[in-house]
Amino acid sequence: MANLLKGKMKILFLCLFVLLTCTACSSPRATDGKLKVDQIISSEKVEIRKDLVNVTDIENEDLKEEYAKYDDNDLITIEPMTFGEAFSSGWFTGLIVWPLAQLINIIASFTDAGWGIILTTILIQGVVFLFTKKSQMSSQRMQEIQPEMQRIQNKYAGKTDDHSRLMMAQETQKLYQKYDIHPFGTLLVTLIQLPIMMGVYYAMTRASSVVLGSFMGISLSQTPLYGFQHLEIAYIIIYVLMIICSLVSLKMPQILKKRQDKIDHVKKKEYLDTKNNAMNSMNTTMYFSTGLIAILYISWPIAMAFYWLVSSLTRMCFSVFLHSMIVKQKKAS
Repeated sequence: MANLLKGKMKILFLCLFVLLTCTACSSPRATDGKLKVDQIISSEKVEIRKDLVNVTDIENEDLKEEYAKYDDNDLITIEPMTFGEAFSSGWFTGLIVWPLAQLINIIASFTDAGWGIILTTILIQGVVFLFTKKSQMSSQRMQEIQPEMQRIQNKYAGKTDDHSRLMMAQETQKLYQKYDIHPFGTLLVTLIQLPIMMGVYYAMTRASSVVLGSFMGISLSQTPLYGFQHLEIAYIIIYVLMIICSLVSLKMPQILKKRQDKIDHVKKKEYLDTKNNAMNSMNTTMYFSTGLIAILYISWPIAMAFYWLVSSLTRMCFSVFLHSMIVKQKKAS
């Protein structure tokens, strides 16, 4: 019970952190959908056409009056944004958005914006993996114990009295302890990913290299919705690949488990023919998460879809790595 309460307290804390994160930044885009010119984060002096940004909803009245004199095709000079300037607009901008945007800008200065996104994404996922390796291992092991979990559920199927429910909870807890599984592990990884995803969203929306850049002829500041509206195949392909890879990355532990069972010639038990509530619930969560991502990302810059695509591919690699570790541990024991 103490461990359960401790786990719930951690989740509550993380939920509050995510809530604060999501409300820590004001929207960098104006009502016309364009990026506010004073929100662009640059590591060096750059120029951008006036008609590509919003100059009427910015806070600096002097700049607003100056830009009002410009023609739409005139170039506006963007000065580099310092850490102090970023932090003065909010802790989230200073500590998360600004470093990520500048990292993308610096990498892009040696290659292009696309590679800036790819390398930054791999670095982010690598750091997240280091901090959540144990939780992800627990999530991976959940696939390994599904037969035993289903056996416990079938044992107490239809029994709703308090004693049976208590016994079922105790047996489930013992199963978790046996395999060193933390039930809140998957949720922990998700909650950590949320503020990072929001930070990356703001960083890619505001990074000058992304605003002005392209990758393989694709403007990174346009949205998948724009691609569908104008039948731009490249945008549609990236968006569809993002959805597919996102779902596959979530189902990868199941895929690896089934593959390993075939290699080990594991026979399907009779009790697994019945309805597996745990597995169905897990699959429902996966499909819901993928659907939510699809809805959000269709109106976000294609750079974000590109980020999530690379993230999903990276997570697949980590899943394969964790699975190989679990297999080695089982063989060693």
